[in-house]
Formats: sequence, C-alpha cells, structure tokens
Amino acid sequence: MKFLKWNRQKFTFMVIPDANSQVVRFRLSSGWLFGALIAVAIVTISAAVALVLYGDRKTEVARLKHQLADATGKYEQIISDKDRHIGDLQTEVADLSDQAKSIQDKMADIGKLETQLKQIAGLEKPSSGSAGSGEGTAAESEGYAMDGGTGGEELPVTDGEIADMVEETRQNFADLGQWIEEMKPRLEETKDAVLKQQKKLMATPTIWPVDSRKITSTFGVRKDPFTHRARFHAGIDISGDTGDPVYATADGVVSHTGRDGDHGNNILVSHGNGLTTHYSHLSKILVKPGAKVRKGEIIGEMGSTGRSTGPHLHYEVYVKGTHVDPKPYLQTDRKDD
Repeated sequence: MKFLKWNRQKFTFMVIPDANSQVVRFRLSSGWLFGALIAVAIVTISAAVALVLYGDRKTEVARLKHQLADATGKYEQIISDKDRHIGDLQTEVADLSDQAKSIQDKMADIGKLETQLKQIAGLEKPSSGSAGSGEGTAAESEGYAMDGGTGGEELPVTDGEIADMVEETRQNFADLGQWIEEMKPRLEETKDAVLKQQKKLMATPTIWPVDSRKITSTFGVRKDPFTHRARFHAGIDISGDTGDPVYATADGVVSHTGRDGDHGNNILVSHGNGLTTHYSHLSKILVKPGAKVRKGEIIGEMGSTGRSTGPHLHYEVYVKGTHVDPKPYLQTDRKDD
C-alpha cells in the first residue's frame, strides 16, 4: 500500500537557464523517475561490464599476438633450419656425384692396369686405343683436369637440377655395382692366368747364367779352337774368372751332374715343357741330381775343365731335345727378373 501511494506521488523539476530566462518546470511521476534511474543504472552497469570485457579481450588479443609472434619466429627458425638442411643435403648429393665419378675413373684405371698386367704377362697384345695405351681417365677425356683452379658465378640450385643429379648419381652407383660384379671374376681369371704365366716364366731360362756379359763364341757353325775346322757349336761361351758363380737360369730339377772329356764338370737342369739347360766346364758342382733349383740360384762355379782353352761357361739350351740358340733367352739380369 505504501508503495502504491509512493508510486502516485509527483515530482516537479525546475530548470533555470539563466537570470533573465523563464523557469522551465516539468513534473514526473515517481514511476517514471524510478524507471529512469533503473535505466541509468543499467546503462552504467552495461558500460562497466563492457569496459571490463573490452579490457579482458584486449589483454587476450595482446597475449595471442605475442603467441603468434613467438610461433612465427619459431616457424621462421624451423624454415631456416630446413633450408639449411636442404642445402646440406644438396651439397652431400653433389659430393656423392663427385665420388661416383671419381670411383668410375679409378675403376677405369683398374681396368687399364688389368689390361697392362695381361700385356706385361704376355696374355694380351697391346693395341692402339686400348686401356693400356696411355689414354686419360673419363674425366680427362672430356676435356677437363682433375685438379687446378676453379671459379665462376654462384647460382642457386634448382629442384630439377638436384633431381637430375640424384638420378645420375644413382645410375652411376648402379653401374659401378654391376661393373664391380663383372670385374671380380675377370680379375680372378687374370690372377690365375698371371700366376700360370709367372710360373711358366720362372721355368723359362730368361736370365744370364753368369755375371759376365762377354760372349767369346756364339751359337752355330764356327772354326773349332783346337782343330781350326768348321764345326757346329751347340751353345754359347761366356768368359770370366775361375770361381765365378754360375746360376740356374730358370726353376727346375737337376737331371744330371758329372764330368766328361768334352764338357768337363757339367750340370743338366730340366725345366719342364721340353726345356733343358746345360752348364759345362765348371770348376765346382754345387748341386746333386734330383735337387730342385730356383731361378737365380747358384749351382756351380766357372772353370776350364774338359775341352776348354780357358775359364768360361759353355751354356746350352735344348727345346724338346734339340739345341737352340741360347742368346734370345738372355733377356734380363738376375736382379731384374
């Protein structure tokens, strides 16, 4: 009841603009006044809430901006690291490409050495343009050297160029793998062939039988030093001093030692493959029949026993029982063989 009475009350408001103006009066009921106060309160509260919310939003926006800046910096660092890593990978690809080309050059050199080894061992004849003819490596044949000064403008590498290099390097390494697999049995065959050739060479009388190089009588028809008649000389005579060492000219087995009126103290060595060497007029025999001798091994000493005019070695070579000229067999010194 009191509220209804208060709600029916009127309130008069006077507005006095200045001293010379009329006073303006207006009356409001207590309901309208109360409504206006509530409206002002609502507006004030709303404004306050808006200010608080705006402040929170501003803080949140600032925080989000800060997080975004941090994230951007991190992403930029990640991108920078990725770019650097990609650059390192590109450099590694370039290095691998160079390594592949270098290995190819070395494999080519190995192929040349294999050919040269066959040629040295007499398994293959040299030919123009062959691997052993002194041609340069693959890189050199393309017109550039493997070392020296370099330079030029530094330009970025494109993805396409790297892709092409990766494919080329992959193919190069694939070719190398196939090349190595093909070369392994070839090298084994070459090794076996060289060992056989080496064994054959060691059993071939290619070295001088004495240190002296003075040949006093050659192979073939000559005037006999005692009868002065034309006679066949079955070997060569190499002069020297009594006691000079006499060497086996190839690997073999001593098939005979003894003394007779023509050859004096003499030794026969069988080398296999129908090859036999004969050493005569020795002052001493240092081996026994059946003994295995090595190429360059001392088997006796020079002398003048038997039918001889002075210290020398009479040296003969038989091929399947037939005398042949020993001179073509005298190719190397002991230290060179």
